[in-house]
Amino acid sequence: MARGTLSVCMIVRDEARLLPGCLDSISAVTDQLVVVDTGSIDDTVSIARSFGAQVHHFKWINDFAAARNESIRHATGDWIFWLDADERLTPASVEPLKRLLKPPQRPTIYQVWIRNLQLDGPVYSLTMSHRLFSRHPRLCFSGRIHEQIHPSLKAAGGVEKHSQIVLEHQGYALEENQMRAKLERNQALLEAMVEKEPDSAYAYYTLGQNYALLGTHEQALQVYLRALEIDAFTGPSAATLLNSLAETCWHLDRLDEAESYARKSLAITRRQTSGNFIMYRVMRSRGDVRGQIENLERVLPFSSGELAGTQSDLPKDVLLPRQHVLFSLGQLHLSTEDFATAEKVLRECLALEPDSQETREMLVSSLARQNRWEDLVAILAGLPQPPPDHLREMKGVALLKLRRFEEAITHYSAWLEDKPDHEGLRKRLAGLYAKVGDREAAQRVLEGKSPS
Repeated sequence: MARGTLSVCMIVRDEARLLPGCLDSISAVTDQLVVVDTGSIDDTVSIARSFGAQVHHFKWINDFAAARNESIRHATGDWIFWLDADERLTPASVEPLKRLLKPPQRPTIYQVWIRNLQLDGPVYSLTMSHRLFSRHPRLCFSGRIHEQIHPSLKAAGGVEKHSQIVLEHQGYALEENQMRAKLERNQALLEAMVEKEPDSAYAYYTLGQNYALLGTHEQALQVYLRALEIDAFTGPSAATLLNSLAETCWHLDRLDEAESYARKSLAITRRQTSGNFIMYRVMRSRGDVRGQIENLERVLPFSSGELAGTQSDLPKDVLLPRQHVLFSLGQLHLSTEDFATAEKVLRECLALEPDSQETREMLVSSLARQNRWEDLVAILAGLPQPPPDHLREMKGVALLKLRRFEEAITHYSAWLEDKPDHEGLRKRLAGLYAKVGDREAAQRVLEGKSPS
């Protein structure tokens, strides 16, 4: 069966920096590219046209749904995929997206996964969003901000499906001043939405998210509680709201409440990261090592691979790199002197991130505490050259413990060549030559000469 055609629809404004990467990522599956510009003064329009886009202009009226609906009004494909300039379709998602483009029998929406990169590093939040839908006259967006297509699907008697498509979103990795300006703009729109829809749990929930991102956690708590009071969320959506309450309480150092909300979320579904991660943070704040270990171990199944986290039942979850979870587990197991488990997780961590000096050092520390000198030397063999002095010293000690004096002489000789004025190294090397019976070499080393 031939696949249906795809219209990619976007709204943009001053996105010249980000737009090329976005359009590159989606080009292999795009049949029609519709770009609605809401007032750019940079090169956004010319860049869009260079990718073959049909560019339309629309006056910004502080209404995201209105702009989105203008973009899909120009679509001609069987299917519509919408995204923003700060998003990228992952390479692994191109073929799965193509396979979904079968001629629809009824109005259809697909959920896709969005990995939101955070400014503070490789930790992501993971959300589901309705981004792919069949073109149908009754499918349209609503909501001045955080616009949604899903309400119109219900009215049209359509069907919702899940996918394994992943978008990477860079919009939460802005510089602090850019992020604050964006959030303050959104806050005004969200507060207006709450005023207009005072009985909308979704409106309060999204306003709470915005307050939380701004760091105004007391305000976030109050609107999250209002969303909970309205009692409109069920199942995984309710679990997501409970996690938001739990995290906000953790930020406010209200640990008992944070734990209570997280446990209620986990009672709805165990297939999630956020509830367990919040529990880990609560246990860390309390200094409960065993509790930290138990909750990090529950996070591990959701922390690997291209589709990491997509096993979650939640519409919004957190995604943690597996090597970071393993590293924290390694630290915790070392603190309890569970060396065997610490070594197991640290070796897996090192396999995932071979250049991590921090992981290698922790593994070396574990092996030294167990007097496992052979294994320690083997681990240090993979160090970049020249290695840090404290690890060179550790290797030297290990070689001496193993009575491998000739290797120790070679090791300290190379170190002394790098640091010829280091008197302690000179004496150590001289002592080694004396240990193997070469007193002349020992004397020459002490005099600053070559041993041979």
